[in-house]
Amino acid sequence: MKLIKAALVTATLTLLSTSVFASQFGYSAGNVVERLGARTIKTDAVQTKQEAYQLGLSQLHQLNKAKPVELSKKLKISGVNIDRRQIHLNEGGYVTVEEFMNTDGQISYKGKINVSFHYPERDSNN
Repeated sequence: MKLIKAALVTATLTLLSTSVFASQFGYSAGNVVERLGARTIKTDAVQTKQEAYQLGLSQLHQLNKAKPVELSKKLKISGVNIDRRQIHLNEGGYVTVEEFMNTDGQISYKGKINVSFHYPERDSNN
């Protein structure tokens, strides 16, 4: 009888501790919300509009090829309840060019990469 009782207590403790650890280190069942975001990333200044477009397009292609964890760094997505393996770009990213003049009167251009993204986040308001 003692052996059965000890086995039952051990099994119960194992099951309870497993669920506690699973909820700390992974996503357990609960409220997960889909977050949407948008970012604009500027390139370095260049001399021509065409260079700015090319630089922006190159960076947009790099973002499209990036792994989710890389995206979280490049897009500066932060939070403790975010699964960084599930960050994805939405379709429709595009490049624009910003023209500006410095104090010497020299005109330069910066590419602006505009992207939107989504990711799941565990809602901590439970």
